[in-house]
Amino acid sequence: MRRLATVRVRAALSAALAAAICFSAGALWLRHVIYADRMAATIQSARMQALGIGATYESPQAGSFAEAGALAKDPSQSQFQITYSGEGFPFLAAAYAVVDSHGRLLLVQQDLAYYVRDRGLKFPASPPEDDFGAPGFTGHVRLRLPVSVNGERRHQLDGREVTLATRTVGNPAKATVYVLASPLDAENAVGVVDPWLIGGLPAAVLLVAAVAWVTAGRALRPVERMRAELARITAADPSGRVPQPRTRDEIGRLAVTMNATLDRLADAIDRQRRFVADAAHELRSPLAGLRSTVEVALEHGEAADLNAVKSTTERLQHLTDDLLLLARLERTPPGNGEPVDVSEVAQELVAERRYRQPPDERFAVVTDGPAPITGRERELSRMLRNLLDNASRYARERVVVLVSRPEPGLVRVEVRDDGPGIPEADRERVFERFARIDEARDRGHGGAGLGLAIARDIAVRHGGRLYAADSADGARFVAELPQSPRT
Repeated sequence: MRRLATVRVRAALSAALAAAICFSAGALWLRHVIYADRMAATIQSARMQALGIGATYESPQAGSFAEAGALAKDPSQSQFQITYSGEGFPFLAAAYAVVDSHGRLLLVQQDLAYYVRDRGLKFPASPPEDDFGAPGFTGHVRLRLPVSVNGERRHQLDGREVTLATRTVGNPAKATVYVLASPLDAENAVGVVDPWLIGGLPAAVLLVAAVAWVTAGRALRPVERMRAELARITAADPSGRVPQPRTRDEIGRLAVTMNATLDRLADAIDRQRRFVADAAHELRSPLAGLRSTVEVALEHGEAADLNAVKSTTERLQHLTDDLLLLARLERTPPGNGEPVDVSEVAQELVAERRYRQPPDERFAVVTDGPAPITGRERELSRMLRNLLDNASRYARERVVVLVSRPEPGLVRVEVRDDGPGIPEADRERVFERFARIDEARDRGHGGAGLGLAIARDIAVRHGGRLYAADSADGARFVAELPQSPRT
């Protein structure tokens, strides 16, 4: 459960981290969009105000005051204002300033009046270019508002860079109108959204983490059941299988694979048990005979039958060698090996039998040329030797080894004899370990029932197969192996 909980924790944390990154990026993007849209609207409004103030300022009466540079300061108010009789200026609620072509301040209102009076704000002396690159149109400039001499900040805009919408008056320009596009409105609009984002972001992350926690738990529940079932399966009782969910997802495929693996393991355990039992049975007979020979000799004070001892010892040695070879084949993985000409190996093995004492003239090799196979020569030689040994036990007059290449990339080796043959029902059983079709006859011929099993294992290790095929006369074993590409 600790491991399972760790997986759930990791899944929940990963989902929470991903959600936090996505939601944070989305929140920042939303704030940026709201701020940018509101700021764009504020700047556009300031431009319209600058246009209206410029049009009003071009009136004859206002123009006369501009030429005179008439400027009055009311100490009781937080603004500078121009004084004249007649038509007044609109937009008194706007933060704007009017500067003549000589840089003299003619009129200033609201926040700009505060910065002119208390902070010594200066406006550009020459009219700035507008958005179209020529005077007479509405444009904008960037200006940093000053702070107090001692660095104290009393106003929200102290020390901040702000945008001023501009409008030149007259042609040539006689004055310039500056209207403040305050960022405070945009910040207030963002400030309305911030509490929702600050409170909603952690809640959304926690919700995603909780959903991931529950989902991971439900997804891992079948895995926990499989783990519990696997813990109950032992070598003594390998019959158990993990439950397979009905879903066709990765966990369902995992359960199918695990059950297939358990089937193979159970089959291997069963074969191992039968192998150990059969090996013990095969070893017990020669050992009992050897012990009986020795005991009789000791009891009667006679010399032991050395020929019987030799025959029994050889049988034990052959059986032990076969058992060790089977264990080695199962333990070591198949290697790449080198090209081995099985046609040449077959000819050598047949020639070896002809030089025995007494010579065995029943064997013949028929081949249509080299037949290279990539593998280990020692194992391939053992496969052919076992097939020849099996044929020699039952052949009456003839054993023929046919080596051919029936199609590109394939080598076929056939061992035929003119013996009694193999019943069709037993053609697969003869490859089982310690299997005998005729118990008395096999024992008389000295076979332990491992030769064909070893031969098939070697063929499979080399990427091929070995089987007993139909034959009109006697037995016919066929080994089909992939031809070596390095020829």
